[in-house]
Amino acid sequence: MKEYFVKNRVAVILIGILILAGFLRFYNLGEKSFSADEFLGVNTAYGYLQTGEWRRWDFNWERPFEDNVYFKTFFDFDFWGDGEDTYTRAWVYNWQVAQSLRFLPDSQEWSYRTVGVLWGILAVFIIYWVTLRFTKNKVIALLAAFLLAFSLDGIEFSRRMRMYIVFMPVFLLLAYAAFNFFESRKLPRQKWLKFLNEKTKLNFIYFPLLSVLGLLSMHLHLLTANFVFVALVYFLVLAAVEWKKTRSFYNHYSFYSALAIFMAIVFFIQGNALTASLNWQKHFSYLNNSFFDYANWFLAGALLLLGAFYLIKEKTKAGIFIFLNYAVILFLAVFLWDRNVGAQYLFFIKPFQIILIAAGIWRVADFLRENAKAHSRETYLSVMGIILALLINFGYFFQEENAYRQTSRSENPDYKKVFGYVLNHRNTGDVLITRAFRNFYWQGAGIEVYSMGGERAEEGEKKITLNRLKEIIAVNPSGWIVYSDNDENFISKEAQKYMDKNLTKINNLQVRGPISVYHWGENKK
Repeated sequence: MKEYFVKNRVAVILIGILILAGFLRFYNLGEKSFSADEFLGVNTAYGYLQTGEWRRWDFNWERPFEDNVYFKTFFDFDFWGDGEDTYTRAWVYNWQVAQSLRFLPDSQEWSYRTVGVLWGILAVFIIYWVTLRFTKNKVIALLAAFLLAFSLDGIEFSRRMRMYIVFMPVFLLLAYAAFNFFESRKLPRQKWLKFLNEKTKLNFIYFPLLSVLGLLSMHLHLLTANFVFVALVYFLVLAAVEWKKTRSFYNHYSFYSALAIFMAIVFFIQGNALTASLNWQKHFSYLNNSFFDYANWFLAGALLLLGAFYLIKEKTKAGIFIFLNYAVILFLAVFLWDRNVGAQYLFFIKPFQIILIAAGIWRVADFLRENAKAHSRETYLSVMGIILALLINFGYFFQEENAYRQTSRSENPDYKKVFGYVLNHRNTGDVLITRAFRNFYWQGAGIEVYSMGGERAEEGEKKITLNRLKEIIAVNPSGWIVYSDNDENFISKEAQKYMDKNLTKINNLQVRGPISVYHWGENKK
């Protein structure tokens, strides 16, 4: 057994990391209620399962929503053509969830999240493989896999029913394919392909893979377009590197840099969706989001810079490429992305950060091993263990509120308990004022719902004004109002004051956290 482990220790360690990653992602998977955009994915996947069309499902009435028109792009790949009111964004991910529901109970949160968890585990293997291909160093690859297994962002996004956990590894594979397209010298068999490669200094063997991954990544999220800027900066940097060697700009890096700059100028003059999404910003909270995984941000930053220095020195082109995928996109997010801020939008560059930090850990351990007079192996392993212990935020797993537990202090309400309370205490004829897309938690209730809020809501539903509230109460003897703290913008101040003065605010153990529940009319059950 010992001999087998020694001979296959890398495979054994990797399998152990994958098992650990699976446990950290599967454990207590159904504990937390759905929140935010998870409801959109849940309704869409179940709607497809029931109808074969990408229509959001109304669990309340057990039928498809009568939806408004969605904004669509070419990258939605709407092959079905069922209308503009179908939601085809990232359907590749939602389709997988829909198929899993053929075998899993469709009333349980964990069923909808299982596909994401499996992708989260697969992402750990993918980062190992890509890191190994970039660095040719199995230890750095194992460290990268271990860091992603324990990544708090990796765990949390694996456990959410959204496409971000698929987008991250797909973008990593896209970047790897692009690097090989730029730099691989693998020789093709076809003469015409050899000729094309020689003339362009690119490797078109990888063009089909690059195209497929590019289209898939754009389908999952349009943030993929940021890679254009990574490629531009990469060619500029390599042009400078070549100039330093030869004192000449006569190389393909300079040519492609000039071509990219010319095209960028044309795009900016003409205007398009990509350039329109860029504007000077100061989203410094993205820096916090980027280092959320780590107990010691200073240590993480130092290891990242050391890893970048080592990889650029030893693997110049690969090192520059990995560093730029992280640094350029982080810069764009902080200073140029003209959109709402969210950790999920930066998650797709997490692997590049992890690879750099893993390289930094290995370099420190290897340096001390080389300079240890005795017990070099023990020093090597001990240093890596100590750094990992100091770096990873193990305290997160013992916090009262984390990915595995939901309390009244949680960022999002426990909708399962809140709407469970409403259903258990409602009377016949009660109506409900809330955001209707959360209807997963009143399945089959057949309760009349007055929806509120959301950019896609009907004009009369965008906000509950005092007049609107009085109209609803006037024609309904009894009912409920449920809204989270994030929904307060959808209720006017006058309506809020009226509710506080004339309605009963529920105070119950099931109604805790960032949420408010009101009742009016006859005594509830």
